[in-house]
Amino acid sequence: MSDLDYGVIVGRIAKAGAALAVLGAAVWWAVAGLAGLLSFLGGAAISGLSFWLLHRLVSDLHAAAAGRRVRGPSVLLHAFRMLLLGGAAYGILSTYGSHRPALVTGLTVAVTAATVEVLIELFYAPH
Repeated sequence: MSDLDYGVIVGRIAKAGAALAVLGAAVWWAVAGLAGLLSFLGGAAISGLSFWLLHRLVSDLHAAAAGRRVRGPSVLLHAFRMLLLGGAAYGILSTYGSHRPALVTGLTVAVTAATVEVLIELFYAPH
């Protein structure tokens, strides 16, 4: 009973994430200068990478459920995803002395983009 095109939805989430990243970068540049801009973009990059890895995880699970083989390195990547993302955030914080509120705001970009897409589907999708 589902008529959703997941490829289109993922594409719209990616576009919304990119738009939110540009908007947030401009705001943090105005508020906190170059440190705010770079910190926000670092957080947004980690958020985007997390979304991409989750999308790959779902694709791999779908392939496995359909009986297709999932690559071994893919399984390892999914197993250590949070460790990789946490390491990237720690590296940004410790190495570059970033602006923490901007970094944390950047980390919410993918969740915000997905929420915007859900709201669009709720209000504008045919019922």
